[in-house]
Order: sequence, then structure tokens, then C-alpha cells
Amino acid sequence: MTVEIHRRVYDQKLLGSLNLDNEILERIFLSRGITRAEDLNKSLKILPNPKLLKNIDAAMNRLFSALMNDEIVMVIGDFDCDGASSTALMMLALSEMGFKNIKFLVPDRFKLGYGLTEGVVDLAINNKTDLIITVDNGISSISGVQYARLNNIDCIITDHHIAPESLPQAVAIINPNQKNCNFPAKNLAGVGVAFFFIAGFRTFLREKHWFEENNIEEPFLANYLDLVALGTICDVVPLDKVNRCLIYQGIQRIQNDKCRQGIKNLVDLTGLEIKLISSEDIGYRIGPYLNAAGRLDDISLGIKCLVSENSEVTKTIAAELEQLNHRRRTLQQEMEKEANHEVEALIYDQKSELPEVICLFKKDWHEGIIGLIASRMKEIFDRPVVVFTLSESGDVKGSARSINGFHIRDALEKISEKNEGLIIKFGGHAKAAGLTIRENGFEIFQNYLIEIFHEMFGSRILGKKLSTDGNLPSEYMNLEMAKLLKDSGPWGEGFPRPSFEGYFHVCNQKTLGQKHIRLDLSPMDNRSLIIPAIYFNADLAFWENLEAEQIFCIYELGVNLYRSFESLQLVIRFCKPHQDSRVVRF
Repeated sequence: MTVEIHRRVYDQKLLGSLNLDNEILERIFLSRGITRAEDLNKSLKILPNPKLLKNIDAAMNRLFSALMNDEIVMVIGDFDCDGASSTALMMLALSEMGFKNIKFLVPDRFKLGYGLTEGVVDLAINNKTDLIITVDNGISSISGVQYARLNNIDCIITDHHIAPESLPQAVAIINPNQKNCNFPAKNLAGVGVAFFFIAGFRTFLREKHWFEENNIEEPFLANYLDLVALGTICDVVPLDKVNRCLIYQGIQRIQNDKCRQGIKNLVDLTGLEIKLISSEDIGYRIGPYLNAAGRLDDISLGIKCLVSENSEVTKTIAAELEQLNHRRRTLQQEMEKEANHEVEALIYDQKSELPEVICLFKKDWHEGIIGLIASRMKEIFDRPVVVFTLSESGDVKGSARSINGFHIRDALEKISEKNEGLIIKFGGHAKAAGLTIRENGFEIFQNYLIEIFHEMFGSRILGKKLSTDGNLPSEYMNLEMAKLLKDSGPWGEGFPRPSFEGYFHVCNQKTLGQKHIRLDLSPMDNRSLIIPAIYFNADLAFWENLEAEQIFCIYELGVNLYRSFESLQLVIRFCKPHQDSRVVRF
């Protein structure tokens, strides 16, 4: 397989415009679209005004009526980390503002599925609900909202997913991605939308003198930024200016031990030092604990962990979440092996050629894990992947993950238009989506998806595409530079962590745990400098046969922490022998 390596570009004429002392850091920011020094500002002052949200006035008036009349308000969330964070934020903030009857529901993903369905509304009816507020869902829940209206329950939708042509007849829809919404932050996670919704309501109550007249202390919304950071990171939304600000401020609160007790307990389980927690730690170490509850059991457990202030309660829940995550890892490993066998069978059927789009279906795969399998297969094979299983309700449910240049949600919409009834329901984003198809519709769907892929992706070549920030002179290969890059984040989707390319002498190497390689490397321009490096999930077959003393690799500057001692470590993301002809630069 050919690997395309692209160097990120920037306008050299703009060097110096960001007023930074470090040229390497400046070119990194320029290549990510930062052209003004003010765009690096991560203070809360840069956040947009919630009043710019479409329908915000209608939402505020209805919510105020619920507050004045002591109505029962039901928050309905989603069963992932974003949904849990959104639900916890809405519950805590509304309670702090004076609501007495705040409850929450999260659909059982295995019985009721995603979103505000009629089954979920029935649960709300049983709880004598007056007003439903959705978080991180609801934009496509036309029938659910209609059913709620027929039962005298009003709905306010807060969501961030792409809005369909037809919208639910809710009292108000708060979604920056709906048509004619002038709110500038289009990449918010569900918890981000919930945060601005709450910020708007605080302003609304302030203008009505609600807090002073009712002797209620006005909420300090920065207290909820740990939840906002958690949900935003774990939902892998693009890190535009607003999201970087929200994450940065939230991580600052976590590092300073000003976060929810449940988050503290989850950090303790990882063995990480809370003062050194990073966005990567939250995404890869903390988030999975909460997501495991939603994938295998009930995300309500995660929500309770985030809401409770009782340290004994949160400690107990955190331990339960750890057990669920261990079970999730075991299931995932088993399913990954089976998925790889399925892909090998596809290659055999295609006479050694892998299809442009990988579709897999196995009846007994766990519904809560198929999204992880789709992500893993996409990473390995560098092409769109859709993984299906038979749900407990008898539906064929799928989870899709896609690559740059192929908008998977738009592709599903095109398929739905071409074959009405094939896709029962769907939703998502450019790179991730969920769907339900009719029974026995797998092969038909697969054929349509390949057809749509050719239409949308065109003649572009599939294969691994890697981007770097170019060569890094050896004088910058030090702990100080590594810490500067780490602290200049947050880094993530749409704002990638800095990576560099270069040639190195291999001084020493050894295998760790049959998966990873520990190396000592020396840069070609400074043989006296020897730097420790780690290559996670390396191709061991390649390494066993490696005789080259020189390698080409793409790497990040990492900070290794061992017994409170920090040291430089290169984190290798890609590696090949020096003269490998399959590496192509563009």
C-alpha cells in the first residue's frame, strides 16, 4: 500500500504576524488557519452571545413559564459521553437556577434506540412530564415530538447534529446547524449547545431580576466547563476557536481540582496526576469509562457519576464504570478479530482487491461495540466502513465511519432518496453516522453505498494519507519544546497535534508486550543526540525483518512522565526503512 505524505503549508509572508517567540510554533498555527494573534485567545470573553441562536427567545419564554409554574421538566439525553455530559450540565444548572422538578431519561439503546421516540415519550408521560428538553438529540425526532404534543407535553430541542429538511414541531429548536441560524459556532458538541442554552437562560433570568427577587445566588457557569470539555473532547468535533476555548478552560478547571467529584474519581482510576491531565487523556482514558456504560448497560450510571457530589457514591459508581470498561475491551478485542477475518474473506472474494467501501454484518455482534469496530477498521484499511448487527428489537442496525472527502451522512441521505424504505432511519456527521436498515437489506445497501461512493469521491485514490509539519531541526528536539507544544493546545479533530517527519539512525530497539516497540534514535543531523522513542501498535512482522540502520518516521514530541520525572520521548505514528519506495511525498 502506497502512503501519501503531505506537508502542511502556510503563507511564509505571514510569519511574525502572530507575535510568537518560537518560529516552529508560529508556522504550526499558520498551517492550521490561524492568521491573527487574537485567534489564539482562549479567554471566555471570545465566546459568542447566546442571543444569536435561532429560536432562543421562544425557548427562554417557555422555560421560564415552566420555572414559574413548578412544572415537571424531563431532560432526555443520548447514551454516549457527550449525551451524559449534556444531561448532567442541564440537570445541575437548571436546579441551581431554581427548578424543583428536574428529572432525566436516557433511552435504552437496545430496546428504544436513539433519540426522542414514542417509547421514550411514554416514559415521560408515566413521570407526569410537562416539558421535555432534549440534549444531544432530537433534531430528527418528528414522530416523537408529535406524540408528545398529542399528550400535552411541550418539547424544546437542543442538538448539534445536521438538521434534515423536515423538522419536529417543537416549541423551539436550538441547533446552530439548522437553516438561518446566525450563531457562528457551528462545530459545537451537544454539551456545547446545552452550555450556551443555559448561558442564555441565565441572562434571561438576570434581566427579569429573578435571582435577586428570589434570593438565589446567580450561577457561575464556568463551574460547568469541566463537563463541557469532557463532552466536546469525547465527541471528536472539529476544534474551531470556540471549541478550543471551551476545552482549554475546562481542562484548566480539572487540572486545578475544580471539577466534578465523579471526574476526580475517574482520573484516580487511570493513575494519572490530575494537575497534568490533557485533552488526549480525557479522550482516550476518561471518556471510555463513561461510554462503556452507554455501550453495554445504561448511561444513567455515568450521568449519576457526573451529577452526584457525594464522594463515596461517585467512587462506587466509578468502580462500576471501570468494570464495564474492562468488559467492553474484552468484547471489542474479540469482535476486532472476527471483523478482520470478515475483511480477509472480502479480499478473497474480490480476488485480492479490497472494496472501496467495507460493509460488514454479523448477527451476534454487540450493538454497543459496532461503532468502535467501524472506527478501528477504518483506521486499518483507510476507507469508509459500515458495521451492522441484529439488534434486540430485530432491526438491522449499523454504525458508519468515513474518511476525508466522503461525507457519510450525506451519502446515507442519497441512498434513502434512491431506494425509499431501505434505510428506516439515520443521522450523524461527515465522518460518523448511525442507521437502521430493513431486514434483508444488507446487500442492497452495500451496492448502493459503493455506487454513491463513486459518485461523491470521484477518481481520487484511496490509501493512507498522512500530514506533517515538515522537518524539525535537532536543536528543537528537547523537553522544553515538547512541553510548549503540549501547552499550546488543545489539539484534536480539525486542529491536529503537531507532527514532524525525519530520518533517524536506530541505536537500539526492543519489543514491548508483543504490540509496541521501544527505540533509541539519533537524528541524522546530530549523531551525538540520542532520544528515546515509542511506536505503539507497530507492525511486528515488519520489525522482525528490519535490518536497516536508518528509518524514516513521522513522529510527535511527547512528554514521558515516570515517577514525577518528565523526559522527552518521540511518539512514532508511522515508520518505514529509509529507502522504502512506497512512501510518496506530495
